[in-house]
Amino acid sequence: MHLPNSDFFTSSLIVNENAVKNILFRAATIVLDFAALRLFALIAFHSRDYTSFLMFAEDFIQRAMFAFSRGLGRQTLLVAAFAAVVTVVGFYDTLLWALDNPGFVYQQRAVSASSLASRKLPDPAYITLILADTANIAGNNNLHSTFFTSLYDGDLNFTLPGDIQAGGLPEVVAPLRTLGPAGDTVRVWLDNEGFAVGIDPTFMDTVHMMLSAETDCYPSNPVGEKVTQTWKCNVGTIDGLDVFANDLGRPKIWWDLEDSEFLQPERADNPWNSLGNGGGTALMKQVFTVTKGLRRHTFLETVFKANMLAFPPYTLADSEITDFMRRTWSTNDTLTPDVAALVKFVVDAKKNQTGITFGAFSQYGTSLLSSSTDYLQVAGPASSGSVNFSDIVYTALRFSSTNITLIRSETLLVEPEPLSPCPGAVYRNLATSGIVRSTNCNILSGENQTTTTSEGKFLGQIDTSAVALITNFLGDGSSNVSTAALSPAGTAWLEQENDRIDRLLLSRALIVGGTSDDVVVLINYTRAAISKFQLVLIVVPVALALLMWALTQRKVMSYFKNSFLAAVLATTHTSTSPCDDLGYVRTPPEITLQRNGAHVVLGTPNGGVISNSGSAPQGLLYQPLILDKDGMQTPGSA
Repeated sequence: MHLPNSDFFTSSLIVNENAVKNILFRAATIVLDFAALRLFALIAFHSRDYTSFLMFAEDFIQRAMFAFSRGLGRQTLLVAAFAAVVTVVGFYDTLLWALDNPGFVYQQRAVSASSLASRKLPDPAYITLILADTANIAGNNNLHSTFFTSLYDGDLNFTLPGDIQAGGLPEVVAPLRTLGPAGDTVRVWLDNEGFAVGIDPTFMDTVHMMLSAETDCYPSNPVGEKVTQTWKCNVGTIDGLDVFANDLGRPKIWWDLEDSEFLQPERADNPWNSLGNGGGTALMKQVFTVTKGLRRHTFLETVFKANMLAFPPYTLADSEITDFMRRTWSTNDTLTPDVAALVKFVVDAKKNQTGITFGAFSQYGTSLLSSSTDYLQVAGPASSGSVNFSDIVYTALRFSSTNITLIRSETLLVEPEPLSPCPGAVYRNLATSGIVRSTNCNILSGENQTTTTSEGKFLGQIDTSAVALITNFLGDGSSNVSTAALSPAGTAWLEQENDRIDRLLLSRALIVGGTSDDVVVLINYTRAAISKFQLVLIVVPVALALLMWALTQRKVMSYFKNSFLAAVLATTHTSTSPCDDLGYVRTPPEITLQRNGAHVVLGTPNGGVISNSGSAPQGLLYQPLILDKDGMQTPGSA
């Protein structure tokens, strides 16, 4: 039933169970039925129509016979009206149920995620895709429903609030090496054997550029800097496509000072495998853990990229370049002198018809940050099919940033075991959503992947616990307009919701692959409730019943508010009730059915019967002999 959108009509008064609600509704119906009976009894009294009152207690067949015997008249109308009203009143509880809006209230109970371990899916999804209508990003994006899909059994109604209890604080060691030109880039050091996690230091370089010292591009320390590295390199047309195709945001993991590898997105099921390179505007967040021995460390990574493209004969306008650079490099969207200098780098490269890449690595405690801009002229092969590059296919301006932060460090009770033996190789387990899927026994994806030991060297375990992707509402990376390539509405929403996304993603990651004891889950459940409007409709019958009861309390109304049994017993003096003030029969006498010849009579205690004494003779009349005190028949005593 459609009701006004008001608190008065919305279920808010908790009654705990639907059974209680049913009792209330049914009781209201019974009370209203009593009020209706007393109302029609009052009408019958004022009409001096006791026969119609007696029909109120009969079934519908008897009422119908009464109506047909009387014809269309006052008595028939009164009985018919009573029957109609009582029938409608019988559906009063149904009406109250129909007014449920919605009939319950949601409540929540906070529990530890570990208590729900038995309800967790055996293979929960580890990738979450955040989508929204670009015209109404906030109104079409429910982060809670996005992050709790494919996690627990479908019949468990729960919410992830993003609340994580303190525990497993980040633990690091002093750097074993300082930043410098010898290849030591920013990283979070985890033990004294070289175990560390950092940002890929090679995504601005290509194999062809490495062949020459003049073109090789690698970060270096600015003068006096101990926590920051920068780079600024020209990129020739021949290298533009290779730089553009480099993967962005790959964490690099050093197991020790000799063995290292990149954490690559799974080609089979992780869209970032293709989204993480080339053009487009997108964001990827992932929570991953690295475990060496008994030590497990949890990291949160955020990778963002925005891109503009121009296809010949069009180029990227200086004003669009300036706006794009201002909104990607400035924290408050202002064109600071530093940002203006970066804009000049790009504009000068455009004038010189060459490419450029520049950026910086920074380390702040347990957090690593990379920010970069690539202005690239991408050429295709000559029409002859030779390996020489010629015509410009498109020009790209790309910004990317990567942040890797150590969230927590823990000591496990049991070390991870190899999924399978890998003799003679350096290998590790690879897991997603807390489940070990494979090893890299047959994949030489890093450095120093062989060992002289026959058993092999097991490094540890990497678990990509949870991944979140945003692709459709941050911008159109194929546009040459800054505000289209990087949507102001999308970035504003992301800035507002970024912290909540991090907390929800971390909650999900800890549930599937970490310490679920520290994650709070809200169990949603419903409790039966009624609205204020329904409460009024429950109280109204009580008020009407009290009013009708008061109006029918007069002595002259006694026969119109009591049963026919009470009337018969009182008028035949079978009961002790006075016949001029009928009431409830406190001690009902035993009424029996007796046969007297061909007749059935109602017998009363002490051998009496209830009979009709009419004025017209109905066959033979037998009178008992009544004697006076002298034993003589009293004349006329019959």
